[in-house]
Amino acid sequence: MEEKLDKESSESPITGKDAVHNPKKGKDKSDRAFKIFMSGIKRAENLHKINVDEKGDKLAIPEYKILDSYRAVVVLSISALDAYVKTFLTAEIKQRITDRTLSTDLKAYIKDELFNRDTLHQVVLDGDFIDKVIEKFGSDFEKKSFQGQKSIEKYMKLAGIGQVFKEITKSANVSLDNLSGELERFTTMRHLIVHCGDHDLNQTELTENNICESDAVDCIKLVKLIATEIHKIYQSK
Repeated sequence: MEEKLDKESSESPITGKDAVHNPKKGKDKSDRAFKIFMSGIKRAENLHKINVDEKGDKLAIPEYKILDSYRAVVVLSISALDAYVKTFLTAEIKQRITDRTLSTDLKAYIKDELFNRDTLHQVVLDGDFIDKVIEKFGSDFEKKSFQGQKSIEKYMKLAGIGQVFKEITKSANVSLDNLSGELERFTTMRHLIVHCGDHDLNQTELTENNICESDAVDCIKLVKLIATEIHKIYQSK
């Protein structure tokens, strides 16, 4: 049954020589994913400026409340990136499965992670096999998180985009080490805020982790850079 996944012919149930990936459909869905991202990042930007009125004057909001708004900015920014990557990949990979234009990594993912050898053998010859793969894929992705570099790079390969962070650094002319380091910093910060209340749990005294406005600003900039460059790279293909 595995040969049917690998064989590049019209006889294969999920990849065929005569099938053609529809880039127009993909770009439309990529636009939708980017709109979802921009909607999410707008919420983060609103919270960053929560102490500024429409005239640009500062409001008298206590500092501890402002610091909590910065924590919320980090959470919302990373969530916006997560939602963008998940929406983009879900649409693109489902389209590739429908068009039967699968990357090598996507075929391996279907064989090794979506199905085991026995279940694949049972369904591969079914007339609705494509629908079953898409359904299984959708259910699997609902449980995934797309926040760190390794996770994003792994699943971008399924959509035919390899070494996406190198692509981003070339396109945006930024350092790969700096980009990776900053993403790790903010995903870790987001994790501590969400799962530890942004407290240092190693301390016997109640101790909050430090956060400042520059953290909020830099996090917004970082995720906007990543999402914008992925969108730009895909649109140019």
